[in-house]
Amino acid sequence: MGLRLKTEYWDNPKTREAFKAFILDIHDLDFTEWETRGYWDHAYTPFSYFKDGQLISSICIYLLDAVIAGRETKLVQISGVGTHKDWRRQGLSRELTDLGLQWARGQHQGVFLFADEEAIPYYERCGFSPLHETLEYCHAEPTPNRQGMIQLDPSNQENLDKNYSYAQNRTPISDKFSVFSSKLLMFHALYTMRNKMYEIPDLECLVFFDREGDVVNVYDILGRTIPSFQKIYPYISSETDKRINFHFHTDKLEIKGIQTEIITGNNTFVKESFPVSTPAFPFTSRA
Repeated sequence: MGLRLKTEYWDNPKTREAFKAFILDIHDLDFTEWETRGYWDHAYTPFSYFKDGQLISSICIYLLDAVIAGRETKLVQISGVGTHKDWRRQGLSRELTDLGLQWARGQHQGVFLFADEEAIPYYERCGFSPLHETLEYCHAEPTPNRQGMIQLDPSNQENLDKNYSYAQNRTPISDKFSVFSSKLLMFHALYTMRNKMYEIPDLECLVFFDREGDVVNVYDILGRTIPSFQKIYPYISSETDKRINFHFHTDKLEIKGIQTEIITGNNTFVKESFPVSTPAFPFTSRA
């Protein structure tokens, strides 16, 4: 077929631009702001087939810091998977996945990914297994709102620098299970969490959250230490709150009455054995 395999090519402007164009075409995702703001991550490693200079199939192996049961480790997340429409059903993605995992062998404790609905049969054929995820939540108690929270605007470079400083110096959100990367978090700051970043200077922490009706969704908390939620909640509270969802494990938040439920819809898949049976993946760990 005359295909050429390329990997670890971020320092080559031409191939990097080809990758960006490919991701925009396949996933309708423009990495330009993540790149120009300076947060492109070399730990996000591509394995790509090129044909006559055009990228036709690619996957990325993201080697991420993790904490499991209080122990520091690494996990692999597979993302950026796709093949040009003229080259599909030829096993290219599977070949690249095998090559990427072979490259990462010995560097991690587990492999996970989040699949698009239409890709589920493919990942099952490739030997991936679905993994149940946990959502932790509590009922909101009436709490007077306390002033002092500041929303951070990612279009303001000083705000973005502050966010990045929190990301670089954070403690893991959970000792039970955490997956994190400062540059991946900045991707979320620029895209998925763009209007959901708030600093609480009194507590020296940053909170990613939003509100859907009477439900509060807390996606991540960044700080050198993690304050108890009893200290955080007055700054984000509303008199209409009924329930608070936490998109991570809450063992550091000292919450009384925490409840859990199994959730579906994230299409979480793992390769072979995974070190946690029903994890709550932090939202900002998703690539």
